Amino acid sequence: MLLVGVQSDTEGGGALWTYSPRTGRSASYVNPIDDVQLVRAVANRDGVAYLGGDNAAKEGPRATVVAVDPATGKERWSVDTKQSAGVAALAVQGRNLYGLTTKGGLFVIDVPARKVVHTADVSSVSKGFAAMVTNRGAVYGVSDTTLFRFHPKTFAVTTVVADVNGAWCGPHVNVHEGLLYTLRGGSLVAVDDRPTH
Repeated sequence: MLLVGVQSDTEGGGALWTYSPRTGRSASYVNPIDDVQLVRAVANRDGVAYLGGDNAAKEGPRATVVAVDPATGKERWSVDTKQSAGVAALAVQGRNLYGLTTKGGLFVIDVPARKVVHTADVSSVSKGFAAMVTNRGAVYGVSDTTLFRFHPKTFAVTTVVADVNGAWCGPHVNVHEGLLYTLRGGSLVAVDDRPTH
């Protein structure tokens, strides 16, 4: 199932749009977080979609994470991460849901416990928009300057590649057959990182 988060530029709030390539069915669920937070980030595992909120307005709630059944749009649970900035990216590894904010905040939610178990300032490697992916047992993130990884137990951040400078079209990272793919300027780069955690 394809999951897409969107924002309403004029009204506030947003939606989750889903599409099943197998059946050709699509659905949209308006304001799955609340009526002011757009859906900035989407992660999924085991049939659950995790939505990270942001707020285009200067005031109001932001950085709420909601677990949703993407087949029905029904909320399973919600966590206020108490961050000062909205969610930029999400990724799931083990029992933990990692989130980055647009001001460089890291938060980690223990999914079974449904609570924040770790926070940190990682603005040295990530400010603004970001992307995250899981590979080889670790969560990787990319900003417009740096490709980095989080330790799966301590959550410490390590720079993998500095000066990626991929901001011309926003930070992106993906995985294929164990290799990480991101942008350095206008060039696609493949990174073979083998963490020793």
